[in-house]
Amino acid sequence: MSEEQDLDELLEPLRTDITTLNVELKLMRQRQDGMTQAVAEVGHAVHEVKEKVTASREVLDDFVERYGRDQVVANAQAELTQLTVEWKADFAQRRQVRSLARGLTHTLTAQAVADGLIDHDTIEACVRKQFLDEPTYWLAPAIMAVAARHNRETARASRATAHAVWLDSAKAKLFFALTCSRLGELSEAAGWMDRYLNSIDHDDLGPEFGVVLEAIANAELGYDAYTYAREAMARWFRADGSAFQSPPVLSASPHLAPWAGRLMEFGRDSSDDRFAALRKLTGMEWPALESGWRTATALQGTLAYLEAFPKVDDSPTRSGHYADSALDHLIDHLEPDEAELQERMARLRAFIKHRGDIEAATAAIDESTRETERLDFVTLLERAVFQPELLQLGASARALALDCVWESVRASTLSMARTSRSLMPPVVVLSFEDWTCEYPTDPARTFDAGQAAGELVRHVEERTRQQVDSIAPAWTLTVASVMLAAGCFAANLWWVGESTSLLLMALAVLSCTAALGGVAHVPFRKHSRRTAGEKLRVYASYLLLQAAGELEDLLADWRYGLGCAEALGEWHPGQPREVEA
Repeated sequence: MSEEQDLDELLEPLRTDITTLNVELKLMRQRQDGMTQAVAEVGHAVHEVKEKVTASREVLDDFVERYGRDQVVANAQAELTQLTVEWKADFAQRRQVRSLARGLTHTLTAQAVADGLIDHDTIEACVRKQFLDEPTYWLAPAIMAVAARHNRETARASRATAHAVWLDSAKAKLFFALTCSRLGELSEAAGWMDRYLNSIDHDDLGPEFGVVLEAIANAELGYDAYTYAREAMARWFRADGSAFQSPPVLSASPHLAPWAGRLMEFGRDSSDDRFAALRKLTGMEWPALESGWRTATALQGTLAYLEAFPKVDDSPTRSGHYADSALDHLIDHLEPDEAELQERMARLRAFIKHRGDIEAATAAIDESTRETERLDFVTLLERAVFQPELLQLGASARALALDCVWESVRASTLSMARTSRSLMPPVVVLSFEDWTCEYPTDPARTFDAGQAAGELVRHVEERTRQQVDSIAPAWTLTVASVMLAAGCFAANLWWVGESTSLLLMALAVLSCTAALGGVAHVPFRKHSRRTAGEKLRVYASYLLLQAAGELEDLLADWRYGLGCAEALGEWHPGQPREVEA
């Protein structure tokens, strides 16, 4: 017992130390938990501060951006105000000149002067003032000439007319042509129109020319003006080096025929699966067939497009609508210096409207400037004939444009027809692997697709039979494997050992298996070859019949397109012809 008491006394301090250590460890854990929680709270506070800083930065950046854009917009508004003041100071008087021009050229004004309702001195005072205010503006002497005509002052009208033509030849001549047309003096209007057409740059035609073309085509300036315009347009087209003119020898360069690119858009597309089987069986011959067929269908589409061209009345009524629109457009047309200032002001307005967004403002300006696009004469004719939605021309103007280019378009269709006809071979070779047959393109010759399919089936069957008969046992492999197996068995009798015996027996079994496979594979391979041959026979027959049907449809389209080419050779604007299928 004394020993146990002594041991307890010895262990008691140790127990006390352990208890004290546990208490200290518990306190350390509590402190650690407290520190962890404090660190977490600090991290959360840092995250909140970071979010607030990020939000503040975004707000600041947005403010800086908006402030910068507002400053730019404010500068644009100031510049717009300055340009507006400048425009009013330099060009505001022209608005009064234009207003007076609209009044003097009105038919009611001429009637009022004839009836004595307007005093000649009043008209004279108005036009003199406007001429003094705008001596360099062509419209000022032009309206002075109109006023002198109203007052029957021939000499002064002639001098004012000459002065207006000297300031701006093309605009003044067009103004007098349209004014004479509005006043019913068609003979004089035709003369002025002829002078106008001879003085303009046909490579730089503004949007007003489309309205003028409508007025001429609708006989609103008289038959003489229509004739002059038709001759001038034909002359421009022939003289334009970039125009779609007929080459000297079309047959020598059929692919350079005029308008070919535009007319080929009327051709059918073969990118779908319509001729999938034919494409497989014709191989390298298919690109030429496709090109010839598509060219022929383009001729068919061209004829259909031209036959659907808007019809024009042979004796249109002279309403004067287009001539009035052309005259109003000409009067309101801005001069280059004025237009430049107006364009700058328009850009500033768009920039201010979109709050400094340069891309949106540029897009808006580009959209508005499309309406005032200037074109060369050839492009105008091309759009008038094939893209009328871009010009919004009426039937009469489009017919006049087609009449101007028709001979060139006709030459292109004839060249395309020769190209298409040259690409049609006398026979089309259909080939499936090593079997071929010839399909005649002459409609007088027939092609028996069923007979050709039977020949192809027999060819496939014969080739399959030959392939099946060629399958024989691999005697060399069999004999070599048997000999190797025998050698392994014999060696196993001489060298008796556990490891050696197992190796030799495994080699012998493998040799026997190889020998058996060299003979047993024959029926399996023959069965597989017969099954594949049966599938190939069915597929080949179907593919040939499908290709024959597709080729028949392709040749029918091709021949019809060539027939359309003959009709196009005799077709003239306003005289559609039917084509027999």
